[in-house]
Amino acid sequence: MSEPTLELIRDARLFVRRPGALSRLEGERSARLRLAPDQIHHPQVPGDFVVRHGRIRLSEFLPDGREVCRAILQAGFCYTIHAPAAVGRTGTALGACVLMALGEAELWQLPTGALGRLDASADHTVEEYR
Repeated sequence: MSEPTLELIRDARLFVRRPGALSRLEGERSARLRLAPDQIHHPQVPGDFVVRHGRIRLSEFLPDGREVCRAILQAGFCYTIHAPAAVGRTGTALGACVLMALGEAELWQLPTGALGRLDASADHTVEEYR
């Protein structure tokens, strides 16, 4: 049985490389999620997300229970949650991941596919976080 996957958009740095992206995304966002320190984020499936403020730790839990920090997402970092049936998409099983705020943080949720439209002219690659 397939499950939702999380895919990071590495090196996007939207607010550095694309200064106009902030105003465009502000108009497209469907939700503003404010996270308290150490609050765990359970993303909706499917969805596109941008870290607007603060930092988010992405950890993976191994089968033996150990936690491995895979990435620290700072303002401008983006990630996508793919539906279980998303054909041809890479990523890591969402059930094995934990997204936790490191201090106060804010995420913007975008309509599904919004990052794909923005990425078409951006200079970066889309990769699995491993």
